[in-house]
Amino acid sequence: MAVITRTQGIVVGAAILTAAGAFWCITALCYWSARPGWAIPLASATTIGLLALCAARFAASRRVVSVYDPVAAAAGRRIGMLCGVIFWIEFGLIALCAAWLARHGLVLWIPIVAATIVGIHFLPLARILAVPLYYGTGVFSIIGVAGCLLIPNFGLRLFCVGFVMAAVLWTTSSISLWQTRASV
Repeated sequence: MAVITRTQGIVVGAAILTAAGAFWCITALCYWSARPGWAIPLASATTIGLLALCAARFAASRRVVSVYDPVAAAAGRRIGMLCGVIFWIEFGLIALCAAWLARHGLVLWIPIVAATIVGIHFLPLARILAVPLYYGTGVFSIIGVAGCLLIPNFGLRLFCVGFVMAAVLWTTSSISLWQTRASV
């Protein structure tokens, strides 16, 4: 059974953050009525660049010799299960809220509620994964979305929610990758 190292786990997390940031960037761009021609290529380049860096860091981390530690492997499996539980709760809450909002004719609130739930899910992840950076990710996501609620124009509000989430997730991915540079 393959066991991934802490560095590899951080890099995989950075790749997930990058992909999620791309999703939120697409959401933002959908609501940007005056979207300039450079917006989509810039978002694509950011996503591709971060994913390429993730792949390079992961490949480099595989060359580092690691000693199998059964206690660490068991702890890793426990952490993986807890993360799975948190992700299922996150997806379940988003699905339930989306269904409830859609049923009540409040479809435009779905991205706002989803972004808030995504922000909240980083708080227990920070503790379980022992990645303090995720506390900041969660707090900045929640505060950013709350700040977007002050925007009266709904289209602009949704653009800002998507942009805030993309910026926070891509920044977290970048910082995570920066922190792993000495490990590989």
